[in-house]
Amino acid sequence: MKKGILFLSLIVTGVIISAYTFKKTDEGMFPLSEMKNIDIQKAGLQMSPKDLYNPEGVSLIDAIVRVGGCTGSFLSNEGLLVTNHHCAFSFVQAISDVKNDYIKHGFLANNRQAEVPAKGLVCKITASYKDVSADVLKGTEQADAVTRLKIIAQNIKRIAEDENKINPGLQCEISEMFTGKTYVLFRYKLLKDVRLVYVPPVSIGSYGGELDNWVWPRHSGDFAFLRAYVAPDGSSADYNEKNIPYKPAKFLQVNPNGVKENDFVFILGYPGRTYRHQPAGFYAYHEQFLLSYISNLFDWQISRMEDLGKTDYALNIKYAARIKSLANTTKNFKGKLQGFKRAGLTEKKRKEEAELQQFINNNPALAAKYGKLIPRINELYDDLLKVASRNLWLDQIYSLSPLVYTAATLSTFQEQYEALPKQERKKFITQQQEAFKKAMLKPIGAYDANLDADGLIKMLTDASEFKGTNQLASIASITNVSKSKGQYIALVGEWYKKSKLADPRWVKEMLDKDPSKLLAYKDDVVQFAKMLQAEMMTYDALDLKRDGELNQLMASLIEVKQLWKQQSFIPDANSTLRFTYGNIKGYSPNDGMYAKPFTTLKGIIEKEDTLEYALLDAIKQLYLSHDLGTFMSMDLQDLPVNILYNLDTTGGNSGSPVMNAKGQLIGVNFDRAFTATINDYAWNETYSRSVGVDIRYVLWVLQKVAKADHVINELSLVN
Repeated sequence: MKKGILFLSLIVTGVIISAYTFKKTDEGMFPLSEMKNIDIQKAGLQMSPKDLYNPEGVSLIDAIVRVGGCTGSFLSNEGLLVTNHHCAFSFVQAISDVKNDYIKHGFLANNRQAEVPAKGLVCKITASYKDVSADVLKGTEQADAVTRLKIIAQNIKRIAEDENKINPGLQCEISEMFTGKTYVLFRYKLLKDVRLVYVPPVSIGSYGGELDNWVWPRHSGDFAFLRAYVAPDGSSADYNEKNIPYKPAKFLQVNPNGVKENDFVFILGYPGRTYRHQPAGFYAYHEQFLLSYISNLFDWQISRMEDLGKTDYALNIKYAARIKSLANTTKNFKGKLQGFKRAGLTEKKRKEEAELQQFINNNPALAAKYGKLIPRINELYDDLLKVASRNLWLDQIYSLSPLVYTAATLSTFQEQYEALPKQERKKFITQQQEAFKKAMLKPIGAYDANLDADGLIKMLTDASEFKGTNQLASIASITNVSKSKGQYIALVGEWYKKSKLADPRWVKEMLDKDPSKLLAYKDDVVQFAKMLQAEMMTYDALDLKRDGELNQLMASLIEVKQLWKQQSFIPDANSTLRFTYGNIKGYSPNDGMYAKPFTTLKGIIEKEDTLEYALLDAIKQLYLSHDLGTFMSMDLQDLPVNILYNLDTTGGNSGSPVMNAKGQLIGVNFDRAFTATINDYAWNETYSRSVGVDIRYVLWVLQKVAKADHVINELSLVN
């Protein structure tokens, strides 16, 4: 199937804006459609651009795979792929226990039969794509803001369903490229049987722990090897012993010679989400509320889980992946907050919008069409800022208290059930039993007796402090008078003591044996959740109206900005395949400081300490014996571990292959420097640096530490 071509030129209000040639000083998460606008060979590429991306045939992009929320690349004709340690971490945690602690000791399958399924992991390969903007926006021309959103959602669902019928072997998804304006249909080949091959010990894969996370210099071996399998006929299939390794259309060669400072490098990957085209109000909301609220809330959760893990090693293993994920996010958000302050991004956005407004006002035709655009966007975000605390709390209450989530889910079904005449209720149970069971199992599956009550106490205590427009009537209904934290502890204690919903076994038993008894169940938690749910629905309706209007306004904002700048823009990242390029390059993160673009094994040895810097005895012994292995000729202490480069990356690029000018693998991307966490909002050559693990360190660990010669022998190594 041919890979579609997206945008040849942009036509806005009768003005044709020609293709724009991007410079390296610009941001650079290029969709495949925009690669024609880059003189990549002039930048340093030493291969034909058609070998990099060929919409008519096989090229390097066919070796790139989305690995869950990360990226990976195929390294052999037998489905072997490399990604990050932190992308495989939760799957290793799932098979670990006190007896077999693969987190601590690592996992290695010595043969295909020993490879263990990464349960729940689905990989995706981009097969093709096409612009479906006209079809998605069909029927929205005269619709009000809320109806417009509903029509777009219905059109997206219909188009995707029709495409899935036409292409039953593929998964079809529609991604919004520019808010309210441009939509692209992507077709993906799914790989649903993915197995663990080698995941190094956490002391290698996450060396430095959270102390070094989002920091340079780094010394982390953040890599892992997986293998994708398919049915014997080559079709996508769930795990089965009879499945065979997937044979990719393309796989990467590995260059054990590495790179030098200033060498050209590039990445193909699936970056998650950026917000560079959002207005100043959006930036103000993130800077003033969202980033600090989420980072503080996650810090609290991490602290609670770490305390529990100190006295129970089984809980330490259980919470490991969750702690790692939350810690990664909270440190990232703190870096973003620092970036907002250092770069003054919100004020820069406001200044840009003021200049744009002046441009609009100076042209009568533009003033008539766009004159009220920016003021109205600002009004909508001002309204959002007034209720930010309340909305953020509502967004998080169910994740902090699965008990309340369970009660709210039950309450929703109860309302439908009780609204029916008694003679129709039995039919309702028969028809809705599977949906009811599925909905109820989701929150009770997240229930954790060690965490749930404390989470609810915190959330109730926090909400009791809300004032004015942020106050919640449901919270006031359970307080009557102002309560202290001690009183909330007593209240929540009573709820958990009396509520049968706090017993997952009872809920599951009722779902299987007597749903009518569950649908008739009432207690104080259900009553509270019912009131909370009603409030949520009211506020959701207001949010939907605001979001719908912003969706329309943002489409117009992009139009007039392109007229103003006389150029097209790169759409924000949205988990679709992107290309970015640059050079191996150091930088000055702070005044008077220069960071070199390489770290070495010597740095690992020098950092050795307890906990975050725990070092394997095997590495120490190899270092003392100067055992470099067979791939490189250098002093072992100079073995490169991590590399730094000025590519434009974000979350989702984890595991992306870092390739040299010839398209050969020289590293695996895994992080950004602390100053580059702000990339999601603004990329800048001076402070935006990404971090990868050098392939030379990967090969050394495979050969000398893991003794995994069978994995190395499967690789296509460049002489």
